[in-house]
Amino acid sequence: MILMNAILLTKINHLKDALASDERILALGRAEKAMEEDEEVMRLAYQKDQAETAFNDALRHFGESSTEVKSAQKNLFAAKSILEIHPLVRAYLLAYREVRILYEEINEKLFAPFREHICEVHQ
Repeated sequence: MILMNAILLTKINHLKDALASDERILALGRAEKAMEEDEEVMRLAYQKDQAETAFNDALRHFGESSTEVKSAQKNLFAAKSILEIHPLVRAYLLAYREVRILYEEINEKLFAPFREHICEVHQ
């Protein structure tokens, strides 16, 4: 059992090291840093957050079909859309998509055998 744990820990460390040096993850880190350091992106994110707060407040105080909620929802959609079309945000979202796909592949390879086995037991 101890040998098996040592082997497993070694493999986990190899995976961790491989992920830390994977270009997709490094690109995501660079894109995130560029986005976080950009004043325009921060301003647009703040405006989106304000619109989101206004929308949530309108939902709490008025009915879902009220003009206040519809107006706040429209403003939130506009603020979010403006933020998402910024080139640095687009670069981040594309890099994030690549990393998400990588993680989904890892998840599938590591845990699919367990899910298949559990499904067989419950049938």
